[in-house]
Amino acid sequence: MNKSDRYYILIILLSGFLLSILLNLKLIWYFVDLFSNKAISEFSFEENGKLDYSIQQICSQFVVFFLIGFFNFFLKDKVFKQITIKPILNVLFVVIANLFIIFLLALLQYILFKTKYPGKGVLSISYYFWKDLFVYVIAIPFAYILRMNKNLKETRRDNLNLKTEKAKAELISLKEQLSPHFFFNTLNSLSAIIRTAEKSDSLEFVEKLSQVYRYILDSGNNNLVSIKEEIDFLNDYCWLLHKRFGNNFSIDNMIHSNVLDYRIPPLALQVLLENVAKHNKLLSSNPVKISIEDTTDFIYFKSELRRKENVLSHGSGLSNLNKRYQILCGKELEIMDKNDKFCVKIPIIK
Repeated sequence: MNKSDRYYILIILLSGFLLSILLNLKLIWYFVDLFSNKAISEFSFEENGKLDYSIQQICSQFVVFFLIGFFNFFLKDKVFKQITIKPILNVLFVVIANLFIIFLLALLQYILFKTKYPGKGVLSISYYFWKDLFVYVIAIPFAYILRMNKNLKETRRDNLNLKTEKAKAELISLKEQLSPHFFFNTLNSLSAIIRTAEKSDSLEFVEKLSQVYRYILDSGNNNLVSIKEEIDFLNDYCWLLHKRFGNNFSIDNMIHSNVLDYRIPPLALQVLLENVAKHNKLLSSNPVKISIEDTTDFIYFKSELRRKENVLSHGSGLSNLNKRYQILCGKELEIMDKNDKFCVKIPIIK
């Protein structure tokens, strides 16, 4: 029995107690008034009989409600798991099982409480059966309502878990798309340096590349990183790009220190910088200026536009980053592409 089942069984217990009190409120009030006027030793034979009957009545109705509720909420499904029958026979089995339990409870009350109620003589089994019929009528649908509530919550929880697992799988897939893309571009850069630069430059590039790729591998285990970590990584990545393109672009970092501990998805700024390098003419005579600024809730990545002609682009980098934001926090990028200015508004996750 799990924690959820214990919670619902406690509800059945408390509901049975409350119902038995409410059904016998008149008798309870009668004896409260009686006890306020005389001691129990002064009770007449008839008053003692009524007191015994009232106690039996409250206890029996409480027990009846709980057992009927417990069976229909908890035991019925366990029994049916062991029995495979047609739906119509299933309903018939439930009715017979409940009637049998009601008869056993009436018989048990008859054996335990063979009391001569004043003016009624010895109470029969049928009396106990019909006396608690109202309790049965309430207990059975009450148990089914609780069961439906529990099943609904479990269904919602299972759907949420499936949705979460699907989102995790999609996020992992999106992050894995970034590494090959990055590695392909940097290998091209390394190839160009090996052909044109000295051996020491090539070795330095490989060392820097290993540091950058280490960050990518480490951040692969995290859905979010601090802005400080991403800025530090971006500085290393810029070094690689400068080796590839020279001083054909410049970055003005205007991120304030008070937002450095806030978070963004890993490689978010790298994707945007790579996008600039891919789509712009990077000329030493007219370097592309890039700025990174922050507000309370966003980072603005701005760059000048010197569009290359006939650049084949699937928009996978920005689309990938946008999907990661949707999964992680339900937010999206805002992209502004006008004339000679390009700006991406990145939400900050606090």
